[in-house]
Amino acid sequence: MSEGRPPDPLGRLGEEIERARAQRVRKEPIAGDRAALQGGLGVGLRIGIELVVAVVVAVIVATGLGWAIDRWLGTRPWGMIVLFFLGVAAGMLNVYRAVTGVSAAAGYGRRPESSAGSKRWDDEDC
Repeated sequence: MSEGRPPDPLGRLGEEIERARAQRVRKEPIAGDRAALQGGLGVGLRIGIELVVAVVVAVIVATGLGWAIDRWLGTRPWGMIVLFFLGVAAGMLNVYRAVTGVSAAAGYGRRPESSAGSKRWDDEDC
């Protein structure tokens, strides 16, 4: 007979289950990474769509308006060219705002946090 204890079938089964679980965990992607990937994909698609729409709007609206101004003033290609590039610039500004998360119009900024709670003079302080 053997000198050790007889093999424990439940112990071996437990070890095999733990090994299978460890292999399964290594093969599965982490759920947090999947959410981050989908969020990044959503932002990328939004930026791409905004870029395409900006250029299409620039071509249709700004160029059409430039063409109308050129016909009215007789300045054949210049109004159309200038307004085309202004339309493209406006579209790029919208893409920049979407990327940086800025939602205010150009030229407007937030008040600094330090001055938001500063004391102001009013009639009660006199």
